[in-house]
Amino acid sequence: MLDAKVLGTIDELEAFQEARPDSWNVPRDEGMILHALALGAGAKQIAEVGTSYGFSGLFLAAAAKQNAGRLHTFEKNEAKHEHARKMFDKAGLADAITLYTGDARKRLVELPDGIDFLFLDATKAETQEYWDAVTNKLARQCTVTVDNTENLAAQMADFVEFLHALDDFHVCHIPCPHGLELAVRT
Repeated sequence: MLDAKVLGTIDELEAFQEARPDSWNVPRDEGMILHALALGAGAKQIAEVGTSYGFSGLFLAAAAKQNAGRLHTFEKNEAKHEHARKMFDKAGLADAITLYTGDARKRLVELPDGIDFLFLDATKAETQEYWDAVTNKLARQCTVTVDNTENLAAQMADFVEFLHALDDFHVCHIPCPHGLELAVRT
C-alpha cells in the first residue's frame, strides 16, 4: 500500500507531467503494476534505467522502502534528475534511493551485485546495451520489467525477441497502456 505522502507526490507529479512535452513516464496503472511486482518479489535492490522526472521511481522506491531495500535510478538529463530528487524528498523516499546522473551504459557498473528487480525504460535504441551493462549485476533470482513493448513495439521488437529467447528466464507480456515485458529468473 502506498502511503498518503507518496500518493500526494504521485498526484502532483502526474499533473506536472501533463504539461511537459519531454515527459515520457509510465502511466499510473503501470506504476501500480511495478509497485506490486517489486513488493511481491520482496525486491531489496531495485534498479531503474530512465528516471525522467521520477514518476515510476516513486512507485519503485516505495516498494524498496517497504522491503527495507533501495532503488538505484539512472537518468542522463541532469535537470530531470534534479526534479526527480525533489519529488523523492517530498514523498519521504530519499533515504531509500541512490540517483545516478549520466549515461547509464557507463554508470551501471557502479551498481551493487544482487539486483533483484530491474526496470528498463530509457532510450529504446540502447535497451540491449543497458541489458549488457547490467546483466552481471542481476541476482540469481530476479525480476526484469521492460516498458513500451506495445506503444513502441517496432522499436522494442529486437530486444523483446532477445528477452523471450533467454533460457534462464520465464518471460510474458503484460498488456497495459504502454505494454510491459515481465521476465523472471528463479
